[in-house]
Amino acid sequence: MPATPTVRVDAADARARARAALAAHDPADADLAARAVVAGDASGWPEFGLALLVRELRDARERTTTGRAGSAAPSAVVTGATATLDAYDLPGPVALATAVRRAAELARGLGVGVVAVRRAGGTGRVGAYVRALAEDGLVGVALAQSPATVAPYGGTAPVVGTNPLAVAVPRAGQGRALVVDAATSSVTLADARRRAREGAPLPDGVALGRDGEPTRDAGDVGALLPAGLLGSLLGLTVEALAGLLTGARGDAAGRGLWVLALDPRAFGAEDLADRADRLGDDWTRAGGRVPGARPDAEVFDVDRDVWDALAPATGGTP
Repeated sequence: MPATPTVRVDAADARARARAALAAHDPADADLAARAVVAGDASGWPEFGLALLVRELRDARERTTTGRAGSAAPSAVVTGATATLDAYDLPGPVALATAVRRAAELARGLGVGVVAVRRAGGTGRVGAYVRALAEDGLVGVALAQSPATVAPYGGTAPVVGTNPLAVAVPRAGQGRALVVDAATSSVTLADARRRAREGAPLPDGVALGRDGEPTRDAGDVGALLPAGLLGSLLGLTVEALAGLLTGARGDAAGRGLWVLALDPRAFGAEDLADRADRLGDDWTRAGGRVPGARPDAEVFDVDRDVWDALAPATGGTP
């Protein structure tokens, strides 16, 4: 398959273009969503970058133009330290950014905030969103449930999604955070689809074919496999919290998201950032690499069609 034409872009320009495309939404949510999707491209995951934003904007516009957008239920219901958000009218990145903002507001006032989101679209890498919580001095956890594509450990049929989860803890210093961000499957669905388009094989041991047998044919995937027993159990955990609590499991209208924000001061941990730095130092001395420490690229390639779809000349509406 011939290579797709690309354009070399600066991360700051990409964020500005993404924000402009999201101008109809709350500015703070648009800014976080823009930073998150650009982080996908800048960290080498274009499937979770601007291309995802273009798709989500088109899907949201289609729901509006076909009259399928909107809900009889309130868009958000807040009860104490919890909130439930109906995100059917929102692009996926904006939905998760909104959930993060609301969770932070609750945590600032109550010490803890939990936001459950139903009927959400694709969000990209969830770690980019909770990083914002950590950079603001909070602890963040985000879970993203998705349609069934992954078999249980030792199983042969898909039961849960790739179900990524992320945890972010503040570290001392401006803009620093410890961020753990991982899918619970051996490969992401986006990676499998990209390999199928390119005719590239899958690694060994990451998928089963439609016949239930191991396969490396990305075009014949019947089920992805979990990242071992622990990955399988974590995927089940995400399904329970982000899928069952939101009612998203089995709901064709969208996915479930679950965001937790904690204010360290509510736990007497005002020095949490310093504690996280010491943990990072211990981790590094033992030969590990601290997650979230490596900076993203400031210049990267973007599919030209994706870049043009977000161009201001088009009104920012793909």
